[in-house]
Amino acid sequence: MKWLLNLGAECRQNLLSGSFYRQLAAAEHPDDVRGWVRQMYSQSSDFNVALAMRYTMCRDFRYQSCFAQHATEEADHASLLLDWMYKHEFLQPGEKPTSIVPYLETQLVSAYCFRSVLRESYEHQIIAMNLISEGVSYDFFSAVIPVFDRLGLKTNGYWVLHREIDRDHLALGMDLIPQCDENSPQGQEYSRIAYETSVLYDRMLNAWSISNKKKKEPSLVELVGAR
Repeated sequence: MKWLLNLGAECRQNLLSGSFYRQLAAAEHPDDVRGWVRQMYSQSSDFNVALAMRYTMCRDFRYQSCFAQHATEEADHASLLLDWMYKHEFLQPGEKPTSIVPYLETQLVSAYCFRSVLRESYEHQIIAMNLISEGVSYDFFSAVIPVFDRLGLKTNGYWVLHREIDRDHLALGMDLIPQCDENSPQGQEYSRIAYETSVLYDRMLNAWSISNKKKKEPSLVELVGAR
């Protein structure tokens, strides 16, 4: 559905004008990206788990091949990111990535993807986890890689593979979901899913954009004390 692909592109374009990308363009030192890089492992790992769950739980043969392809092609991405983070000292030797507490906004994106798998329709999953999630990812890596090159942060397969395959992944499965007109009740539902997913990613990126200035990783003591 061309109209739905266009809507996804429009939602993503709104994110590209946000504070995260303005600060990314102004980065002059690896420390300028350290805060949000340290958030990435949680988001990447959770998304990979959601993809695996989606395939494992799928009971409709029409979607199984699509879901298997997506899960397989991203299976090692979190481990590749982890290797890169240690190499460039975004994680110190012996520091566990799970010791980094993800921001609430990061957790909400993951929670939405998990809920899509556990509670929502296959068309919901395609729109949320392919059209928007992978579209946002493609834009993210396309913008980040040139900045990292400028900062002397050599990128590995994690970064390069994302830029190469996420453009394909964003349209993966779009031909499988029921086709409809934009103004139909089903079309309005599709639009709602695209919008609310993009809003969550926008909030996550906005939280990441202030990570080096105001927002700090909460400690376990702070989390317990807040209860």
